[in-house]
Amino acid sequence: MSLIESLVPKSRFGFRTAHQPFPVDTVLFTALVAKIADTCEVGRDEVVESRSFSYRKNAGLNHPFFIEGHSYKDWISSLMFHLFSSEYSHAIRTDISDFYMRIYRHRLENILISLSGDAPTVRRIERFLSIWRGGQSFGLPVGTDACRFLAEMALNDVDMGLVSEDYRHSRYVDDIILLCKHGQDPYAILAHLAQTLSSNEGLSLNTQKTIIKDWNEFSQSFLDPSGEDEESKEHWATEKLFHAAYGNEELDSEALAVLMMKDLTKELENELMSEFWDMGHIRIILHAMRLVEDPKVSDYIRSNLARLVPFAKDVCLLIESFHKKGIPGFENLAGEVVDLLLSPRMRPLGASRAWFLELGVRGVANFSNADLKRLEALTEILDVRQLMLLRSRLGDVNFFRNRKSRVSEIQSWAQPTFIFGARCLPKDEYLHWARSIKSRLQFPLAGLFVDWCMATHGADPIDNGFVPERN
Repeated sequence: MSLIESLVPKSRFGFRTAHQPFPVDTVLFTALVAKIADTCEVGRDEVVESRSFSYRKNAGLNHPFFIEGHSYKDWISSLMFHLFSSEYSHAIRTDISDFYMRIYRHRLENILISLSGDAPTVRRIERFLSIWRGGQSFGLPVGTDACRFLAEMALNDVDMGLVSEDYRHSRYVDDIILLCKHGQDPYAILAHLAQTLSSNEGLSLNTQKTIIKDWNEFSQSFLDPSGEDEESKEHWATEKLFHAAYGNEELDSEALAVLMMKDLTKELENELMSEFWDMGHIRIILHAMRLVEDPKVSDYIRSNLARLVPFAKDVCLLIESFHKKGIPGFENLAGEVVDLLLSPRMRPLGASRAWFLELGVRGVANFSNADLKRLEALTEILDVRQLMLLRSRLGDVNFFRNRKSRVSEIQSWAQPTFIFGARCLPKDEYLHWARSIKSRLQFPLAGLFVDWCMATHGADPIDNGFVPERN
Protein backbone atom coordinates (compact mmCIF):
# COMPACT_ATOMS: atom_id res chain seq x y z
CA MET A 1 0.00 0.00 0.00
CA SER A 2 1.11 3.57 -0.60
CA LEU A 3 1.98 5.89 2.27
CA ILE A 4 -0.23 8.66 3.56
CA GLU A 5 1.85 11.84 3.49
CA SER A 6 0.90 14.95 5.42
CA LEU A 7 2.56 18.31 5.92
CA VAL A 8 3.05 19.14 9.61
CA PRO A 9 4.39 22.37 11.18
CA LYS A 10 7.98 22.12 12.40
CA SER A 11 8.54 25.73 13.49
CA ARG A 12 6.73 29.05 13.17
CA PHE A 13 7.33 29.19 9.41
CA GLY A 14 8.76 25.72 8.78
CA PHE A 15 7.18 22.40 7.81
CA ARG A 16 8.13 18.78 7.33
CA THR A 17 6.40 15.80 5.77
CA ALA A 18 5.16 13.03 8.05
CA HIS A 19 4.34 9.55 6.78
CA GLN A 20 1.84 6.88 7.81
CA PRO A 21 2.29 3.37 6.36
CA PHE A 22 -0.58 0.90 6.27
CA PRO A 23 -0.55 -1.06 9.58
CA VAL A 24 0.20 -4.49 8.10
CA ASP A 25 2.92 -3.00 5.91
CA THR A 26 4.53 -1.55 9.03
CA VAL A 27 4.64 -5.01 10.62
CA LEU A 28 6.11 -6.70 7.53
CA PHE A 29 8.64 -3.94 6.87
CA THR A 30 9.79 -3.94 10.50
CA ALA A 31 10.17 -7.73 10.37
CA LEU A 32 12.40 -7.48 7.30
CA VAL A 33 14.60 -4.86 8.94
CA ALA A 34 14.73 -6.85 12.19
CA LYS A 35 15.92 -9.89 10.20
CA ILE A 36 19.18 -8.11 9.27
CA ALA A 37 19.44 -5.59 12.11
CA ASP A 38 21.50 -7.60 14.61
CA THR A 39 24.15 -8.44 12.02
CA CYS A 40 24.26 -4.82 10.85
CA GLU A 41 24.53 -3.57 14.43
CA VAL A 42 27.75 -5.55 14.89
CA GLY A 43 29.30 -3.45 12.12
CA ARG A 44 28.63 -0.16 13.91
CA ASP A 45 31.00 1.67 16.21
CA GLU A 46 31.09 0.20 19.72
CA VAL A 47 28.29 1.36 22.00
CA VAL A 48 30.66 2.20 24.86
CA GLU A 49 32.43 4.82 22.75
CA SER A 50 29.23 6.96 22.56
CA ARG A 51 30.16 8.16 19.07
CA SER A 52 27.31 6.60 17.12
CA PHE A 53 24.91 7.21 19.99
CA SER A 54 21.36 7.08 18.64
CA TYR A 55 19.06 4.09 18.11
CA ARG A 56 21.27 1.16 19.07
CA LYS A 57 19.48 -2.10 18.31
CA ASN A 58 18.51 -4.49 21.09
CA ALA A 59 19.73 -7.99 20.27
CA GLY A 60 17.03 -10.42 19.18
CA LEU A 61 13.33 -9.67 18.84
CA ASN A 62 12.69 -8.58 22.40
CA HIS A 63 10.87 -5.34 23.14
CA PRO A 64 11.90 -2.56 22.98
CA PHE A 65 13.46 -2.48 19.51
CA PHE A 66 16.27 -0.18 20.72
CA ILE A 67 18.30 -0.39 23.92
CA GLU A 68 17.37 2.04 26.65
CA GLY A 69 19.57 4.90 27.77
CA HIS A 70 20.14 6.29 24.28
CA SER A 71 17.55 9.07 24.06
CA TYR A 72 18.39 12.64 23.10
CA LYS A 73 18.54 13.50 26.80
CA ASP A 74 21.00 10.66 27.41
CA TRP A 75 23.15 11.89 24.53
CA ILE A 76 23.36 15.35 26.05
CA SER A 77 24.28 13.78 29.41
CA SER A 78 26.99 11.65 27.80
CA LEU A 79 28.62 14.77 26.36
CA MET A 80 28.93 16.33 29.81
CA PHE A 81 31.78 13.92 30.50
CA HIS A 82 33.91 15.80 27.96
CA LEU A 83 33.18 19.27 29.32
CA PHE A 84 35.76 18.88 32.07
CA SER A 85 38.50 17.69 29.73
CA SER A 86 41.48 19.87 28.85
CA GLU A 87 42.13 17.78 25.73
CA TYR A 88 40.01 19.95 23.41
CA SER A 89 40.37 23.49 22.08
CA HIS A 90 37.20 23.84 19.98
CA ALA A 91 33.90 22.15 19.25
CA ILE A 92 31.85 22.09 16.06
CA ARG A 93 28.10 21.60 16.08
CA THR A 94 26.36 20.85 12.81
CA ASP A 95 23.62 18.76 11.25
CA ILE A 96 22.73 17.34 7.86
CA SER A 97 20.33 19.23 5.64
CA ASP A 98 16.98 17.43 5.05
CA PHE A 99 18.60 14.18 6.16
CA TYR A 100 15.79 11.63 5.83
CA MET A 101 14.54 12.99 2.51
CA ARG A 102 18.01 13.00 0.90
CA ILE A 103 19.32 9.55 1.83
CA TYR A 104 20.43 7.90 -1.41
CA ARG A 105 18.95 4.41 -1.18
CA HIS A 106 21.21 2.66 -3.69
CA ARG A 107 24.10 3.60 -1.43
CA LEU A 108 22.10 2.47 1.62
CA GLU A 109 21.32 -0.84 -0.11
CA ASN A 110 25.03 -1.49 -0.66
CA ILE A 111 25.82 -0.68 2.98
CA LEU A 112 23.11 -3.05 4.23
CA ILE A 113 24.22 -5.91 1.96
CA SER A 114 27.85 -5.40 3.00
CA LEU A 115 27.02 -5.46 6.72
CA SER A 116 24.33 -8.18 6.71
CA GLY A 117 25.37 -10.46 3.84
CA ASP A 118 21.64 -10.98 3.20
CA ALA A 119 21.03 -9.50 -0.26
CA PRO A 120 17.53 -11.03 -0.77
CA THR A 121 16.15 -9.46 2.43
CA VAL A 122 17.80 -6.11 1.67
CA ARG A 123 16.22 -6.08 -1.79
CA ARG A 124 12.79 -6.79 -0.28
CA ILE A 125 13.32 -3.83 2.04
CA GLU A 126 14.19 -1.66 -0.96
CA ARG A 127 11.03 -2.81 -2.77
CA PHE A 128 8.94 -1.49 0.12
CA LEU A 129 10.82 1.80 0.13
CA SER A 130 10.60 2.21 -3.63
CA ILE A 131 6.81 1.77 -3.58
CA TRP A 132 6.43 4.08 -0.60
CA ARG A 133 8.61 6.75 -2.23
CA GLY A 134 6.84 6.51 -5.60
CA GLY A 135 9.82 5.00 -7.40
CA GLN A 136 12.24 7.72 -6.29
CA SER A 137 15.77 6.53 -5.52
CA PHE A 138 16.21 8.67 -2.43
CA GLY A 139 14.48 9.28 0.89
CA LEU A 140 13.19 7.31 3.87
CA PRO A 141 9.73 7.70 5.44
CA VAL A 142 9.82 9.54 8.75
CA GLY A 143 8.42 7.97 11.89
CA THR A 144 8.95 4.19 12.16
CA ASP A 145 11.59 2.41 14.25
CA ALA A 146 12.66 0.40 11.21
CA CYS A 147 13.39 3.58 9.24
CA ARG A 148 15.23 5.09 12.20
CA PHE A 149 17.55 2.08 12.17
CA LEU A 150 18.07 2.33 8.41
CA ALA A 151 18.96 6.01 8.77
CA GLU A 152 21.65 5.02 11.27
CA MET A 153 23.04 2.54 8.75
CA ALA A 154 23.17 5.27 6.11
CA LEU A 155 25.67 7.18 8.29
CA ASN A 156 27.70 4.18 9.48
CA ASP A 157 30.55 4.76 7.01
CA VAL A 158 30.64 8.44 8.01
CA ASP A 159 31.05 7.42 11.66
CA MET A 160 33.79 4.92 10.91
CA GLY A 161 35.56 7.38 8.60
CA LEU A 162 35.77 10.01 11.35
CA VAL A 163 37.10 7.37 13.75
CA SER A 164 39.80 6.29 11.29
CA GLU A 165 40.98 9.91 10.98
CA ASP A 166 41.22 10.20 14.79
CA TYR A 167 38.55 12.90 14.84
CA ARG A 168 36.54 12.67 18.04
CA HIS A 169 32.82 13.03 17.38
CA SER A 170 29.43 12.16 18.82
CA ARG A 171 26.26 11.88 16.75
CA TYR A 172 22.54 11.71 17.50
CA VAL A 173 20.78 10.93 14.20
CA ASP A 174 21.99 13.81 11.99
CA ASP A 175 22.99 16.10 14.86
CA ILE A 176 26.79 15.92 14.98
CA ILE A 177 29.29 17.34 17.47
CA LEU A 178 32.98 17.27 16.58
CA LEU A 179 35.47 17.73 19.42
CA CYS A 180 38.74 19.27 18.18
CA LYS A 181 41.91 18.38 20.04
CA HIS A 182 44.68 20.88 20.60
CA GLY A 183 46.72 21.03 17.41
CA GLN A 184 43.83 20.01 15.16
CA ASP A 185 42.37 22.58 12.76
CA PRO A 186 38.57 22.85 13.28
CA TYR A 187 38.06 24.12 9.74
CA ALA A 188 39.94 21.13 8.31
CA ILE A 189 37.85 18.70 10.34
CA LEU A 190 34.61 20.32 9.19
CA ALA A 191 35.80 20.26 5.57
CA HIS A 192 36.62 16.56 5.88
CA LEU A 193 33.11 15.81 7.16
CA ALA A 194 31.49 17.89 4.41
CA GLN A 195 33.55 16.16 1.71
CA THR A 196 32.78 12.69 3.08
CA LEU A 197 29.05 13.38 3.17
CA SER A 198 29.01 14.90 -0.32
CA SER A 199 31.28 12.41 -2.11
CA ASN A 200 30.13 9.17 -0.50
CA GLU A 201 26.55 9.77 0.61
CA GLY A 202 25.19 12.60 -1.54
CA LEU A 203 24.39 14.60 1.61
CA SER A 204 25.33 18.11 2.72
CA LEU A 205 25.68 19.99 5.97
CA ASN A 206 23.16 22.61 7.04
CA THR A 207 25.29 25.74 6.90
CA GLN A 208 22.81 27.78 8.94
CA LYS A 209 23.16 25.39 11.87
CA THR A 210 26.92 24.89 11.65
CA ILE A 211 28.85 26.61 14.44
CA ILE A 212 32.51 26.48 15.51
CA LYS A 213 33.07 27.55 19.11
CA ASP A 214 36.05 27.68 21.41
CA TRP A 215 35.88 25.11 24.18
CA ASN A 216 34.71 27.40 27.00
CA GLU A 217 31.92 28.91 24.91
CA PHE A 218 30.79 25.48 23.77
CA SER A 219 30.67 24.20 27.33
CA GLN A 220 28.17 26.93 28.20
CA SER A 221 25.88 26.61 25.19
CA PHE A 222 25.82 23.08 23.79
CA LEU A 223 22.47 22.15 25.38
CA ASP A 224 20.43 23.96 22.71
CA PRO A 225 18.78 21.19 20.62
CA SER A 226 18.97 21.03 16.83
CA GLY A 227 18.75 18.32 14.17
CA GLU A 228 16.08 16.03 12.74
CA ASP A 229 14.77 13.98 15.67
CA GLU A 230 11.98 16.38 16.62
CA GLU A 231 10.13 14.02 18.95
CA SER A 232 13.16 13.24 21.11
CA LYS A 233 14.24 16.89 21.19
CA GLU A 234 10.80 18.08 22.27
CA HIS A 235 10.71 15.44 25.01
CA TRP A 236 14.10 16.60 26.26
CA ALA A 237 13.09 20.26 26.05
CA THR A 238 9.99 19.48 28.11
CA GLU A 239 11.98 17.73 30.83
CA LYS A 240 14.59 20.48 30.89
CA LEU A 241 11.99 23.23 31.23
CA PHE A 242 10.11 21.41 33.99
CA HIS A 243 13.37 20.80 35.83
CA ALA A 244 14.44 24.42 35.49
CA ALA A 245 11.08 25.79 36.60
CA TYR A 246 10.15 23.46 39.41
CA GLY A 247 13.33 21.79 40.61
CA ASN A 248 12.43 18.19 39.77
CA GLU A 249 11.01 16.09 36.95
CA GLU A 250 8.00 14.88 38.93
CA LEU A 251 5.26 17.48 39.22
CA ASP A 252 4.40 17.07 42.92
CA SER A 253 1.79 19.09 44.82
CA GLU A 254 4.28 21.84 45.71
CA ALA A 255 5.39 22.17 42.10
CA LEU A 256 1.79 22.23 40.96
CA ALA A 257 1.08 25.05 43.44
CA VAL A 258 3.97 27.04 41.95
CA LEU A 259 2.66 26.31 38.47
CA MET A 260 -0.81 27.54 39.39
CA MET A 261 0.64 30.90 40.40
CA LYS A 262 2.01 31.48 36.91
CA ASP A 263 0.01 33.39 34.30
CA LEU A 264 0.17 30.67 31.67
CA THR A 265 -1.98 32.51 29.12
CA LYS A 266 0.35 35.52 29.30
CA GLU A 267 3.37 33.23 29.01
CA LEU A 268 1.87 31.51 25.97
CA GLU A 269 0.95 34.85 24.37
CA ASN A 270 4.51 36.10 24.83
CA GLU A 271 5.84 32.97 23.11
CA LEU A 272 3.41 33.32 20.19
CA MET A 273 4.44 36.96 19.73
CA SER A 274 8.13 36.04 19.47
CA GLU A 275 9.81 36.18 16.07
CA PHE A 276 11.15 32.64 16.53
CA TRP A 277 9.04 30.12 18.38
CA ASP A 278 10.45 27.77 20.99
CA MET A 279 8.22 24.85 20.00
CA GLY A 280 9.16 22.77 23.03
CA HIS A 281 8.39 25.63 25.42
CA ILE A 282 4.99 26.29 23.86
CA ARG A 283 4.09 22.62 24.15
CA ILE A 284 5.12 22.55 27.80
CA ILE A 285 2.90 25.60 28.47
CA LEU A 286 -0.06 23.83 26.83
CA HIS A 287 0.69 20.72 28.88
CA ALA A 288 0.90 22.85 32.02
CA MET A 289 -2.50 24.33 31.21
CA ARG A 290 -3.94 20.82 31.21
CA LEU A 291 -2.47 20.21 34.67
CA VAL A 292 -3.62 23.48 36.23
CA GLU A 293 -7.20 23.13 34.93
CA ASP A 294 -7.95 26.87 35.04
CA PRO A 295 -11.32 27.64 33.37
CA LYS A 296 -9.93 31.01 32.21
CA VAL A 297 -7.62 29.10 29.87
CA SER A 298 -10.64 27.94 27.85
CA ASP A 299 -11.48 31.44 26.61
CA TYR A 300 -7.91 32.10 25.50
CA ILE A 301 -7.54 28.77 23.68
CA ARG A 302 -10.94 29.07 22.05
CA SER A 303 -10.21 32.61 20.84
CA ASN A 304 -6.84 31.61 19.41
CA LEU A 305 -7.54 28.29 17.72
CA ALA A 306 -6.28 29.54 14.35
CA ARG A 307 -2.99 30.77 15.82
CA LEU A 308 -2.50 27.46 17.61
CA VAL A 309 -2.93 25.27 14.51
CA PRO A 310 0.79 24.26 14.59
CA PHE A 311 0.05 22.70 17.99
CA ALA A 312 -3.15 20.92 16.96
CA LYS A 313 -2.43 17.72 18.90
CA ASP A 314 -1.57 19.54 22.15
CA VAL A 315 -4.59 21.84 21.87
CA CYS A 316 -7.02 19.01 21.14
CA LEU A 317 -5.70 16.94 24.06
CA LEU A 318 -6.16 19.98 26.31
CA ILE A 319 -9.74 20.46 25.10
CA GLU A 320 -10.48 16.75 25.61
CA SER A 321 -9.00 16.85 29.12
CA PHE A 322 -11.14 19.85 30.09
CA HIS A 323 -14.22 18.18 28.60
CA LYS A 324 -13.70 14.93 30.53
CA LYS A 325 -13.17 16.79 33.81
CA GLY A 326 -16.24 18.98 33.32
CA ILE A 327 -14.26 22.23 33.16
CA PRO A 328 -16.43 24.77 31.32
CA GLY A 329 -15.47 26.79 28.28
CA PHE A 330 -15.50 24.39 25.33
CA GLU A 331 -19.24 23.79 24.98
CA ASN A 332 -20.84 24.04 21.50
CA LEU A 333 -17.43 24.04 19.85
CA ALA A 334 -18.33 22.15 16.67
CA GLY A 335 -19.30 25.14 14.53
CA GLU A 336 -16.05 26.99 15.27
CA VAL A 337 -14.02 23.87 14.51
CA VAL A 338 -15.82 23.45 11.18
CA ASP A 339 -15.05 27.07 10.24
CA LEU A 340 -11.41 26.50 11.14
CA LEU A 341 -11.17 23.23 9.20
CA LEU A 342 -12.51 24.91 6.06
CA SER A 343 -10.25 27.97 6.36
CA PRO A 344 -7.35 28.56 3.94
CA ARG A 345 -4.87 28.18 6.82
CA MET A 346 -5.82 24.53 7.32
CA ARG A 347 -5.97 23.57 3.64
CA PRO A 348 -2.43 22.08 3.38
CA LEU A 349 -2.34 20.58 6.90
CA GLY A 350 -4.07 17.19 6.75
CA ALA A 351 -2.62 15.84 10.01
CA SER A 352 -3.69 18.96 11.92
CA ARG A 353 -7.21 18.67 10.48
CA ALA A 354 -7.32 15.03 11.56
CA TRP A 355 -6.67 16.08 15.16
CA PHE A 356 -9.48 18.66 15.17
CA LEU A 357 -11.82 16.09 13.61
CA GLU A 358 -10.72 13.71 16.36
CA LEU A 359 -12.56 15.96 18.81
CA GLY A 360 -15.76 14.73 17.17
CA VAL A 361 -14.61 11.12 16.91
CA ARG A 362 -13.95 11.12 20.68
CA GLY A 363 -17.28 12.77 21.45
CA VAL A 364 -15.81 16.05 22.68
CA ALA A 365 -17.33 18.20 19.91
CA ASN A 366 -20.82 17.25 18.71
CA PHE A 367 -20.84 17.67 14.95
CA SER A 368 -24.30 17.74 13.41
CA ASN A 369 -25.36 16.31 10.06
CA ALA A 370 -25.27 19.86 8.71
CA ASP A 371 -21.68 20.22 9.94
CA LEU A 372 -20.70 16.97 8.24
CA LYS A 373 -22.35 18.13 5.04
CA ARG A 374 -20.11 21.20 5.04
CA LEU A 375 -17.07 19.08 5.82
CA GLU A 376 -17.61 16.95 2.70
CA ALA A 377 -15.47 19.60 0.98
CA LEU A 378 -12.50 17.91 2.70
CA THR A 379 -11.45 15.06 0.43
CA GLU A 380 -7.95 13.99 1.52
CA ILE A 381 -7.70 10.45 2.82
CA LEU A 382 -7.15 11.47 6.47
CA ASP A 383 -10.28 13.65 6.28
CA VAL A 384 -12.38 10.94 4.62
CA ARG A 385 -11.51 8.38 7.27
CA GLN A 386 -12.31 10.72 10.14
CA LEU A 387 -15.59 11.80 8.56
CA MET A 388 -16.64 8.15 8.19
CA LEU A 389 -16.00 7.61 11.90
CA LEU A 390 -18.05 10.71 12.69
CA ARG A 391 -20.93 9.38 10.58
CA SER A 392 -20.71 6.12 12.50
CA ARG A 393 -20.77 7.89 15.85
CA LEU A 394 -23.91 9.75 14.76
CA GLY A 395 -25.49 6.43 13.78
CA ASP A 396 -25.95 7.70 10.22
CA VAL A 397 -27.37 4.43 8.85
CA ASN A 398 -28.43 6.02 5.57
CA PHE A 399 -24.89 7.20 4.79
CA PHE A 400 -23.51 3.66 4.98
CA ARG A 401 -26.59 1.99 3.48
CA ASN A 402 -26.47 4.23 0.39
CA ARG A 403 -22.77 3.47 -0.22
CA LYS A 404 -22.33 -0.13 0.86
CA SER A 405 -22.96 -1.53 -2.63
CA ARG A 406 -20.09 0.60 -3.97
CA VAL A 407 -17.49 -0.25 -1.34
CA SER A 408 -15.03 -1.39 -4.02
CA GLU A 409 -15.04 2.15 -5.41
CA ILE A 410 -13.82 3.56 -2.10
CA GLN A 411 -10.08 4.20 -1.90
CA SER A 412 -8.22 1.21 -0.43
CA TRP A 413 -6.88 3.23 2.51
CA ALA A 414 -10.46 4.21 3.47
CA GLN A 415 -12.15 0.83 2.94
CA PRO A 416 -11.33 -0.51 6.44
CA THR A 417 -12.72 2.65 8.05
CA PHE A 418 -15.94 2.42 6.03
CA ILE A 419 -16.41 -1.26 6.97
CA PHE A 420 -15.60 -0.49 10.59
CA GLY A 421 -17.99 2.47 10.72
CA ALA A 422 -20.81 0.61 8.98
CA ARG A 423 -21.33 -1.46 12.13
CA CYS A 424 -24.04 1.07 13.00
CA LEU A 425 -26.19 -0.89 10.49
CA PRO A 426 -28.61 -3.47 11.93
CA LYS A 427 -26.76 -6.70 12.68
CA ASP A 428 -28.43 -8.99 10.14
CA GLU A 429 -28.07 -6.44 7.37
CA TYR A 430 -24.42 -5.80 8.28
CA LEU A 431 -23.42 -9.46 8.48
CA HIS A 432 -25.04 -10.33 5.15
CA TRP A 433 -23.33 -7.38 3.46
CA ALA A 434 -19.93 -7.96 5.07
CA ARG A 435 -19.80 -11.61 3.94
CA SER A 436 -20.59 -10.59 0.37
CA ILE A 437 -17.80 -8.01 -0.04
CA LYS A 438 -14.71 -9.98 1.05
CA SER A 439 -13.61 -10.85 -2.47
CA ARG A 440 -13.97 -7.25 -3.72
CA LEU A 441 -11.68 -5.51 -1.22
CA GLN A 442 -8.23 -4.24 -2.15
CA PHE A 443 -6.41 -3.80 1.16
CA PRO A 444 -4.13 -6.39 2.85
CA LEU A 445 -5.72 -9.02 5.13
CA ALA A 446 -9.15 -7.75 4.18
CA GLY A 447 -10.86 -11.07 4.93
CA LEU A 448 -9.50 -11.22 8.48
CA PHE A 449 -10.45 -7.61 9.08
CA VAL A 450 -14.03 -8.18 7.91
CA ASP A 451 -14.30 -11.26 10.15
CA TRP A 452 -13.21 -9.16 13.12
CA CYS A 453 -15.70 -6.40 12.30
CA MET A 454 -18.53 -8.95 12.12
CA ALA A 455 -17.49 -10.48 15.42
CA THR A 456 -17.46 -7.10 17.16
CA HIS A 457 -20.70 -5.74 15.70
CA GLY A 458 -22.45 -3.68 18.36
CA ALA A 459 -19.21 -2.45 19.96
CA ASP A 460 -18.82 1.30 20.09
CA PRO A 461 -15.89 2.24 17.82
CA ILE A 462 -14.57 4.80 20.29
CA ASP A 463 -15.23 3.51 23.80
CA ASN A 464 -14.91 -0.21 23.02
CA GLY A 465 -18.07 -0.78 25.02
CA PHE A 466 -21.31 -2.20 23.68
CA VAL A 467 -24.22 -0.10 22.53
CA PRO A 468 -27.72 -1.19 21.62
CA GLU A 469 -28.22 -2.24 18.02
CA ARG A 470 -29.79 0.49 15.95
CA ASN A 471 -32.89 -0.33 13.91
